[in-house]
This record gives sequence, structure tokens and C-alpha cells, in this order.
Amino acid sequence: MPGAGKEDGSFGRALAAAREARGLSQADVAAQLRLHRRQIKAIEEEDLAALPEGPFVRGYVRNFARLVDLPAEPLLSLLNAALKPTDPLCGNGGGAATVSAIQRPPRESLSGPMVISGAVALLIVFAVFGWWTIRSDEQRRVALPVEATPSAVVAPALQPPPAPEETTASPPAAGTSAPATADEGAAVPSSAGLSLRFRDRSWVEIRQADGAVLMSQINAAGTSQAVEGEPPYTLVIGNASKVDLEYRGGPVDLASSTNRDDVARLRLE
Repeated sequence: MPGAGKEDGSFGRALAAAREARGLSQADVAAQLRLHRRQIKAIEEEDLAALPEGPFVRGYVRNFARLVDLPAEPLLSLLNAALKPTDPLCGNGGGAATVSAIQRPPRESLSGPMVISGAVALLIVFAVFGWWTIRSDEQRRVALPVEATPSAVVAPALQPPPAPEETTASPPAAGTSAPATADEGAAVPSSAGLSLRFRDRSWVEIRQADGAVLMSQINAAGTSQAVEGEPPYTLVIGNASKVDLEYRGGPVDLASSTNRDDVARLRLE
């Protein structure tokens, strides 16, 4: 397997084959390398135009190779060959520095001044807004002793009547259906929802019935998440042995759906 990429000159196919041999999906690799799934797809398809500059791509390939137990150097050699300059303006010094089309930063000369100008403009806006807010507060403080003194005396005398209305209205609420309907409406979605508690760091992807992604993120240890959508749900949970899952108010056993890499894949109706 390690020699497959060397023979056909494709580091992407070698990584994809090793990933599939380990039973990992592109999403699994993306979660463990802290990349987006589309970046893993671009690496395997050798779509360098969709990836960052050369040094970053080399780091991605090195980490990818380490994850799937492949030697990194042969794959990096193939990557370096793919990064050879095709533009004669990239340099004519004989290969001391390899620069490819994805390494050229044509927007750097524009982005620097634009970012600085934008930051300065924001600072000016914030400064003007802060000055205006402070001045308005000072004007209100000056006006309050003159205008608010009579109302400050009258207001406490006028405020108490609404309080009895709230206290007298609360007992009949038990006999009325409107508050109960509101509470029941709020509780209904939770009966079809998912609850996850993370005893260790874990990556989770959850899709609802129409395939829409409800969650796709890494969750920190000691946190919890509540997810509601349209069942059935399709779940992929990394580090599954450290995750407690509840569905429709009851616990779900993840052990029966977990592979040797501690990744659980399951469908909840």
C-alpha cells in the first residue's frame, strides 16, 4: 500500500487508499486533522488550486500520512513535483525555491493597505460613536435633577397597582388553557431531540431526515449539546466511548455501533 502512490506518481490516491483501508471517511480525517472535509477531498484529488500555499499543503500531507500510517517523505516528494513552477516569472535561479501557482500571493499588495484602511476607518467610527454616547449620557445626567425629580416622587406611588394585577392573575392561570398550551408546545420538540454529553473531546456530525446537517463540530470535554430536527437522524461520533447519547429521553448504547477506531455510526428512527 505505501508504494502505491510512488508507482503511479499520485500522493492523493495513496492517501485515499490508506484512509479507506483503515475504514475512515473524509469527514473522520478532517475532524482528526482539524481541517474541512473539502480540504481532505482536494488533497486526495490533488486539486492544489483549492488549497492554501505550499508550506501549508506540505503540513497537511505530512499529518495525513502520519494518521494513516504512511511514510511522509515519498508523498512529499510527489507533492513537491506537483508544486513545480509553471510561470517563467516565478524565478530563474535553478530550483532553490519551489513556487507554484497556488503559492503566488497576487492579492497581498492590495490586502495589506485595505486591511489597514479598514481598521483605521473602524477605529474612527468607534471613537465618534463613543464620544457621542458619552456626551449623550452627560447631557442626560445634567437634565435628570431638573426634570426627573417630580416624576421620581410620583413614580413609586403609581407603580404598585400593576403588581397586584400580576399576582391576582396568576392563580386563575391554572384553570386557563393558554399557558398550558404554550408549555406543551415548547416541550414537544424535545421528545424527538438528541442530547449529548462529552466526557472527552469528540467530533460529531448529525444529519436529519432530509440530509441537512444539524451539527458538524468538535466538542470540548465537559460540555453538552441538545439537537432537535426531523428524524430519522444519521450520526457519526468520534471518540464515541467518551460520549453519552440520549434520544427521546432514553440512553442510546453506542458500543454496538462503534468500530475499532472508536468511531460510532448509527441511524436513529
